[in-house]
Amino acid sequence: MNFPIAAWQITRPAFRCRINSGGWNNVDASAADSIWGFGISSVEGQNANANTIAGDIAVNLAAELSIGATAFYVFTNGTSPSVSPSQYALVTTATQTVEIDFYTVAAAKVCGFLTQTVTIAPADPQPRLTYSTINAGGIWAPCGVAGDVRRMVRQRSAASSSDMSGLSTDVVNWGAVADIELLSSNFPAGNFTRWFAATQIYATAANRNVADPNNTLEGLFEAAAQGASFRIYREAAIAAGTTPTTYQLAKMPAVAQRGAATEYCSPVDEPRIWSTSGLIFRGST
Repeated sequence: MNFPIAAWQITRPAFRCRINSGGWNNVDASAADSIWGFGISSVEGQNANANTIAGDIAVNLAAELSIGATAFYVFTNGTSPSVSPSQYALVTTATQTVEIDFYTVAAAKVCGFLTQTVTIAPADPQPRLTYSTINAGGIWAPCGVAGDVRRMVRQRSAASSSDMSGLSTDVVNWGAVADIELLSSNFPAGNFTRWFAATQIYATAANRNVADPNNTLEGLFEAAAQGASFRIYREAAIAAGTTPTTYQLAKMPAVAQRGAATEYCSPVDEPRIWSTSGLIFRGST
């Protein structure tokens, strides 16, 4: 996965977990309805924040099973070519097998897995991990060779005449707004619409599974139409070892004015490769 990335909040489905084929510990989703699709605490370890889909699952595994559990995202922080999926890894220090059951396959797909039950092998002697098999929800990444985020700040003001002749004016500033444009170079059609994602030749080009319903531009628009706030990432972090502060909080108010994802994209090598065109978000300064 390459930057730029647009992430938004989703509801993490309920799941249950157990260790060594013991009794199931239930993890309710009621406290996890504001989970981000992406977020890391450092660019070095790529460790997932606790309020992300990957980090939240790891936190609950650790709490419910009394084991060491962490999660990290997999991405390319630079211009080296990379495509889907936007995987993450769950890591445990348990010396016995850990199992996660999402109750349904549909719920598992929201969390990045194609099967209802996920098994993490025991750590003997090193920590063991398992990678998500598809993109988790709450994220859209063009997954092209490179990309950029442009931020344009404009001052809102109003002017009125201050005397009878109108020769002088008073200017009242109402604050600044920032228009954020998410740009990409060419990206695979598999990250464009569900139709492309479910067609084998396009899914193969994007290195994704045909059963993957996530990380499509259509999904981002559905979230925008519901009023979701987005985190627009230009890169992973300012420097290694620092907390990422490079995202911009923004919304996408113009999404209702267009009818399809094709209106935001243009074909470069139709139908395999596309580029974004006019992905404008509005945020505060």
